[in-house]
Amino acid sequence: MKKNVLLSIIVPIYNVEKYIGSLVNSLVKQTNKNFEVIFIDDGSTDESMQILKEIMAGSEQEFSSKLLQQVNQGLSSARNIGILNATGEYIFFLDSDDEIEINFVETILTSCYKYSQPDTLIFDYSYIDEFGNALDNNYGHGSIYRQKDLCTSEQILTALAKDEIPTTAWSFVTKRSLIEKHDLLFSVGKKFEDNNFTPKVFYFSKNIVVISLRLYRYRKRSGSIMSNHPEKFFSDDAIFVTYDLLDFYDQYKIRELGAVVGKLAMTTLVFSPDSKKLYNELNPIRKKVFKDYISIEKGHIKRIKMYVFSSYVGYKLYRLVKG
Repeated sequence: MKKNVLLSIIVPIYNVEKYIGSLVNSLVKQTNKNFEVIFIDDGSTDESMQILKEIMAGSEQEFSSKLLQQVNQGLSSARNIGILNATGEYIFFLDSDDEIEINFVETILTSCYKYSQPDTLIFDYSYIDEFGNALDNNYGHGSIYRQKDLCTSEQILTALAKDEIPTTAWSFVTKRSLIEKHDLLFSVGKKFEDNNFTPKVFYFSKNIVVISLRLYRYRKRSGSIMSNHPEKFFSDDAIFVTYDLLDFYDQYKIRELGAVVGKLAMTTLVFSPDSKKLYNELNPIRKKVFKDYISIEKGHIKRIKMYVFSSYVGYKLYRLVKG
């Protein structure tokens, strides 16, 4: 089982005792067992690790697994350790408070065979609450999931710029060789690390399979990173990942990447309308990639107006008018 593993599932763990059981059960119940799981204990202080060990010991494991430990260094560091220890042909990042459908692995591997080992596969997802109940959500369920089976990197980056697919690292499976070849790692010590990692993966993926099924179950819960952070923490990290992605765009200069940078800058500004620091740092970026973003968004009038109106006073007024 340890030889020729096709999929490595990387699971960083930090204080998720309420949810780790559901996650592990979704792994144990997979209909295809040709995968390995790399658990990384990122210095948990609750009962997460004890629960994990008890469930794993009490179940008949038909997949390989390993548990790595580190002092708390954050999600990025834990994911990077997982990458360095993965042996599968493909890598998938699974958040420890979420779940996957029981046919996740089977669907991914079947698609890999069908499309002759594509660079990357993306799939749709569902929202669940803290108790696992389904929630309604419209974000990220773009038409590309229903219209395409095999896409180019340019098509996927365009969909990313339009918010038709999520930027999250759990929204795709990609070849380990692609990550290694291009030295792709998460920015350690920074939040919003998916924003400057995922577009790079998509750029280097020349053939991307699109799976219309909702294979991932994203848990929306209180107390998450996105729901409680101070403005300074938000500003510094948001600025860092945006500039990092801008440097990547400057290196490769394709309009689809410019559009993604523009979307990232605009979204950050709109979600923090009172931050002069963000405006001063990100507005020059927004102007630099203006043509790229507008060329991609030309059919979406509301989003174009928001982008054009994103001056320090302008985007505050726009949010006020829109409520």
